Amino acid sequence: MAEINEIFMHMNAWHWLILAAGLLVVELLTGGTTYVLWPAAAAFALALLSFVMPLGWQVEWLLFSAITLVLTIVGSMYLKPLMNKGGEPDLNERAIQLLGKSAETIEGFTNGGGRVRLGDTHWSAISSDGSDIKAGTKVVVDAVNGVTLSVSLA
Repeated sequence: MAEINEIFMHMNAWHWLILAAGLLVVELLTGGTTYVLWPAAAAFALALLSFVMPLGWQVEWLLFSAITLVLTIVGSMYLKPLMNKGGEPDLNERAIQLLGKSAETIEGFTNGGGRVRLGDTHWSAISSDGSDIKAGTKVVVDAVNGVTLSVSLA
């Protein structure tokens, strides 16, 4: 316990910068969740403050906690929604991206099942209503179940 006290008591601005950089690396490794971004920003702010006026370690850690809390609340309420606003929410959801897309049957459906071409890929498909569809017919993707598309006439 004495070693931890020693570390806390001898932290200077450079230590806060190193902590901020380390937390930013963790933020990048976690995929941009912003949970570690706010403590990193607080550590950076405290580093700048420590360069201007050195404070006692208790005050530094109290300020670090307070700044982290304020940034987390403000960031969660205002900044995080803005960060997600312009992006594509379904970027990594391939199945959701396929919904509503047009495809073409590459072989006739028998017993409600066959194959379709969507873009440059051939997919197994079933007819949404179980009907047979002729080859070369335009269809629309209604649902995705694993690697099988559920389609209906366009």
